[in-house]
Amino acid sequence: MIKILLFYLGLSKRLRITEKLQNLYRWRRPIQPYAFIRVHNEIKTIDAALKSVLPVLKGGVIGFNSCTDGTKEYVLEFCKKYPQFIPAEYPYDVIPASNKLYMDDNIDIKKRLDSYYNFVWGKLPKDEWIIKIDGDHIWLPNILKDLCRVPLRKKDCVIISRLNLHCYDGKCYIHKRYPILENGDSWILYNKNVKFEFWRGWIEDKFEAYEILYLPKKERKKIFTICANWHFPIVKNQRNNFNKDEWILLKDFNIGKYIIENKLEGRIQNYMIDEEKILEAFSRFNHSGERMLP
Repeated sequence: MIKILLFYLGLSKRLRITEKLQNLYRWRRPIQPYAFIRVHNEIKTIDAALKSVLPVLKGGVIGFNSCTDGTKEYVLEFCKKYPQFIPAEYPYDVIPASNKLYMDDNIDIKKRLDSYYNFVWGKLPKDEWIIKIDGDHIWLPNILKDLCRVPLRKKDCVIISRLNLHCYDGKCYIHKRYPILENGDSWILYNKNVKFEFWRGWIEDKFEAYEILYLPKKERKKIFTICANWHFPIVKNQRNNFNKDEWILLKDFNIGKYIIENKLEGRIQNYMIDEEKILEAFSRFNHSGERMLP
């Protein structure tokens, strides 16, 4: 309780919400955010991903570009079925993050990730709450609904953690190096003065290039919440390269130790690491990759 008071009085820069603290927000009516979504050749995952979050959203914009696997047709039909969503086709090929083409100073700005993101973002309504949704996550809608009770002020920025998982041969795996992430890649924020920028450089002798969302500390106050989604990055067509050396069986991973070492106590609930629940969620994907409609 003291931590919450210090945060809202401006005496603390950030707030970490545990499952216990989350209960203090139950009196609040949850916001209904609009979704900021970008997809590319995600016919295997998009149906399960969107339907897992649909009950919580007011609407949204689904951006897509250069799709060849049926994702475009799926998005167009989804937006017809759920007219609160708007399709936004970006008319240029987009260079993936950290591609060496970004080393070129004369690269076409229209092909950069930040240009693509800003194009899709520009279709969203101003002065509304927005949540960033990716096409390879499965959300727990009841938990996400509770997270939507957390924003009290327009400057609050809710940072949502995720578990990086994969399932193979009926078993659950978790990523060895990055099992749980809350690096600001999933969030809820108020749409005012928001713009993506481009960054490139070297990190530990490795070239990196990607879009960044700059949020001035004076204008945005970060709230780190309990986990509400599973991330399955290997299912995508362009990432279908399961390397067992980078993963460990969930049952063999000392997640309790990891949680303590990374100050995540009270924010990774037991049901989020329940193998049976994870396998069921994984089974919802269109693993065959066949073209489909919602």
